[in-house]
Amino acid sequence: METLAAGAYYIRNGPFPFSRSHIEDKSLNPKAVFTLWKGSEEKPGKPLFTSNVYTLIQSKRRSRPTGVLPESGHKQKLFAFLRGERATVWKVEPVALVVMISYVITSAVDGKFWVSTPPQPGAVPGEEHQIEVKTLILNPVDPRYSSEAIFEIVRA
Repeated sequence: METLAAGAYYIRNGPFPFSRSHIEDKSLNPKAVFTLWKGSEEKPGKPLFTSNVYTLIQSKRRSRPTGVLPESGHKQKLFAFLRGERATVWKVEPVALVVMISYVITSAVDGKFWVSTPPQPGAVPGEEHQIEVKTLILNPVDPRYSSEAIFEIVRA
């Protein structure tokens, strides 16, 4: 699969869904996007794209573009924007694995990767881990990407 067709998709890191929090304040401030616990309710996202370059829309009730805050630096996190802030353009590239085709998602501008931190054994049940956006050191041979940077994108 070279590109994703228009439509709604679920995004997962292994068995862990990607979504905004199920509990949010009522403000229009940017909303964090998390790696949730296995079995959590999934909210589909919609890619808007040209070729394999996308503006990923992640929604709870309505579509919201995604981007990073702070806009620069090493501690960037993924957010859904509600007030029309400038969305980040993401490059979605297929990664062939033995059992499925998965994807890495990088910023089209600076090449930083989405990185998931799935819940670890002993973690507080229900604790959410926000998706980070950071530079990765890639392996010169397969597997090139760490499992935290590989996402499954499936039609909703």
